[in-house]
Amino acid sequence: MGIELEDDTMDTAAGDSGEEDLYRIGTVAGLTGIAVERLRAWERRYGLKPAHRAGKTRFYSKPQVTRLTKIRQLCDKGHTISTVIDLEDAQLDERIAAQRNVATEPSITGLIGPNLLVLEQRQEQSRIDVQARWANLDAFCDECDGIESLDTIVVQLPVLLIQHIQTIEKNHPAARIVALYQFATPKQIALTQEQGIATLQWPVSWQEIEHACASSAGRPLRAARAAIRRFSDEELIAIAASADADGSGCPQHLVELISQLNAFADYSLGYVDDAAQPQLFERIHTDTTHARAQLELALEVLVESDQLLPTLN
Repeated sequence: MGIELEDDTMDTAAGDSGEEDLYRIGTVAGLTGIAVERLRAWERRYGLKPAHRAGKTRFYSKPQVTRLTKIRQLCDKGHTISTVIDLEDAQLDERIAAQRNVATEPSITGLIGPNLLVLEQRQEQSRIDVQARWANLDAFCDECDGIESLDTIVVQLPVLLIQHIQTIEKNHPAARIVALYQFATPKQIALTQEQGIATLQWPVSWQEIEHACASSAGRPLRAARAAIRRFSDEELIAIAASADADGSGCPQHLVELISQLNAFADYSLGYVDDAAQPQLFERIHTDTTHARAQLELALEVLVESDQLLPTLN
């Protein structure tokens, strides 16, 4: 085994096929940006063993350092370690390339449905690029011929019927479909999901639509999947303090629940990187923010009514 160089960057060891560059774990942490503790945790949990060990000292090969750098890039973009640790190098390269495309090219999206179009109009900003809009499926069938290729089509359906999905697929076979339904049987939902179609029950928030578009595209979701807050802490305090005239106590109860969910979302996020099952806590964090978003929609209805919060209008 070679001796570590004075610059503390590299060791050399003779292998069966000649000399091989090897790096101590501290050096690997500096080169990849992955903490020593995390490298050791990945070894315990996922079998990411170093190329060589001398006593308690771990040595990683140059290809391992390159691979770890790629894994770090994907983890920084929201992929969980469990979803990338077993990928081949070529697969890691494909995901990194796809991530670059996602970062520079937002999803080109079409919207179908009256309430969906109204919901879009209420958004100040969006992470999807809406290029086409139709009031209903009939308008889509009549007018979609001149529309260029779409990445995603989001459709609002009163009833989730597979023939409606097939109509969209016939006209835009390359587009991913997100179906928002008002009514559906379990069989209809299962049949639609078996076709690889993302489904959400209406009403939904715009953040949920963004999340579904990103999810159906296979995109990393940590940044996009957590629902954005509609009310700041200061606004929640003002709502709770100004809602006494309503008499029901409902606004105050909603504020309390929303605040609790905000706190729990922060709590669960703290376990994403350190827990034995980080993807589980990431899912808990995501679902918590969307549960909070649903309560915020209910609170928003009360805030916008004539009975509440004239000082915030």
